[in-house]
Amino acid sequence: MIRTQSLLKVVDNSGAKLVKCIKVKNKGNKAHANIGDIVLVAVQSLRPRYGRRVRLKMNKSEVHHGVVVQTRRLFRNKAGVGVSFASNSIALITSQQKPLGSRISAILPSRLRKLKWAKLAAMAKKII
Repeated sequence: MIRTQSLLKVVDNSGAKLVKCIKVKNKGNKAHANIGDIVLVAVQSLRPRYGRRVRLKMNKSEVHHGVVVQTRRLFRNKAGVGVSFASNSIALITSQQKPLGSRISAILPSRLRKLKWAKLAAMAKKII
């Protein structure tokens, strides 16, 4: 579960490395986010630039939207199989819900495809 002030790892190639959750969106009174939920995040640290020609899409302390793609909390599907990940991770999106990066370097759960994030699932390295 992701709450405000949680530090999250970014798994796409948008340029951010670590972000902090500011707000969980579209959840009403619930103050936590699970896989597939949209959160508002602030960039804490950036990935290093490998050469002068590389142009990053963001700067430090900018605010972006993101989708939670991995959580440390165990999630069980209807068959009873549980899935949990090593870290809490996020993929950054625009305000129109399009991905900022072009690649995702992590394993994503198949639950994302059912939760209207098929485009993120298609960019992933592997789906379980």
